[in-house]
Amino acid sequence: MNSELITPFKTWPNFIITNLFLGFVIALFSVNNWTIINLAIGTLWGATISITQWLGQVWIQGKIEVRYSWFEKPTLRFIWTFTSIIVYSTLAYLIVQSIFNLIIFGKIPWYLYSLNTYWLLPVFISLFISVLAGSIGFFTGWKDSLVEQEHLKTEMLNYKYETLKNQINPHFMFNSLNVLSELVYDDQKLAVSFIHQFSDIYRYVLDKRNQDIVPIEEELKFIDKFVFLLKTRFDEKLIVNIDLTVSKDEMIIPLALQLLIENAVKHNEVSKSFPLRINIKRIGDFIEVSNKVKLKQNSGENSKLIGITNLKQQFKYFTETPVEIDSNSEVFIVKLPILKTI
Repeated sequence: MNSELITPFKTWPNFIITNLFLGFVIALFSVNNWTIINLAIGTLWGATISITQWLGQVWIQGKIEVRYSWFEKPTLRFIWTFTSIIVYSTLAYLIVQSIFNLIIFGKIPWYLYSLNTYWLLPVFISLFISVLAGSIGFFTGWKDSLVEQEHLKTEMLNYKYETLKNQINPHFMFNSLNVLSELVYDDQKLAVSFIHQFSDIYRYVLDKRNQDIVPIEEELKFIDKFVFLLKTRFDEKLIVNIDLTVSKDEMIIPLALQLLIENAVKHNEVSKSFPLRINIKRIGDFIEVSNKVKLKQNSGENSKLIGITNLKQQFKYFTETPVEIDSNSEVFIVKLPILKTI
């Protein structure tokens, strides 16, 4: 059985014993003739009400939590929680009462289905149990959310450090300067353009290193400059197709697209025989980055997975929609969720 249903109880026996005690307390207030049989029936009756209310509400709140967390959508969560408590507690109580009356008395009394003062006490008890379960769920979820948020913040800071370190790494700078040194002699006009783009790239990296998210429009301008440097180096051996239509309020993690492009170049063969084609396009609320796979020998697959893992964790900080990865021997696809400004 799922132990989460009986939180904060550690074991099912403790949960059952506690509800039997609660059922006995209910029996003391509801049974007129205190005999052993009547109290036993009343205890079982009350415990059944308590257990069905508890388990049902915890299960329902777990389902609601998947869509509406207390931390991110408190208003919607409150509305759904309150509504579910009222509806479920009433229906569950009605069903339990009907079954017990049918078993013990052989009939279902008419007053169960009419609105009168009979409903006040049992509904109050049901609501009390339900609100108690909901309150525990709220504070447990709230505490877990805070812990998770702090954990994600730590991971995001680590990712930002690693990202910045990777962007301004000696290998990229060394390759760029090698290309530049050749251009100075072969094509001075192109060399000047290269220097401007190279400078703009590092200015963007330094400007955005402290920003959590940036407009996709800005990121695409940066990507154009980054691709320019790569194309200058690889020429027709590298093809990058970008087909994105975005609005001003749509955001992305800074340098996310650059990381995926650099990973593709780093781990795949880029040659005249096997030109590397990278496609960046929008699919619904995702940006899809894909490339054909032609892995280099000793391409460092683990380092690619570390970069993707870090990227997934940073997106997780801003959205419940996960980064999707589809990888096989022919194609590598990453789908980044499009973020919205709040």
